[in-house]
Amino acid sequence: MPGPDAHRLAANDVTLILVTLFEGGEQSLFILLDAEGLVNRMGNGSVDDIEREMFIGKADLDLFQQLHAKLTPEVLQWFGQQLEAPQMRGKICELTVTLKQADGRELMTAWRYGSQSQGPPPEVRDFVVAAIDATDPWFEQQKARVRGPPLP
Repeated sequence: MPGPDAHRLAANDVTLILVTLFEGGEQSLFILLDAEGLVNRMGNGSVDDIEREMFIGKADLDLFQQLHAKLTPEVLQWFGQQLEAPQMRGKICELTVTLKQADGRELMTAWRYGSQSQGPPPEVRDFVVAAIDATDPWFEQQKARVRGPPLP
């Protein structure tokens, strides 16, 4: 069922994409990408291996465009909705995807579900995975930079 504001959202107006995931009250993922190349990333979305370091920097503008291209009508139809799974099993998960438009308006889709129960629809889930995949090379490069060269 399309969100009430989905019809007002045009993918080409999006200038910022933000994805957050909390699992069991712990933030396990934070991804922010904007059209100017700003990247923020913390975590990998894993319940078991939560990485706490936030990396902030710049990336090639292609990174934003790569994810932006995934904002299909099938994904956009879910914006303007906040949904909760009727039967939650496992850790409580809270996923939010926010899109900021050039005029400053923001639209979001938010999902509350159990780690062992049905979560967001495939279109939203695939978009979040695409955000992780798109930022992974940059994220791994930042982590390697902090760790420094291996000891002899």
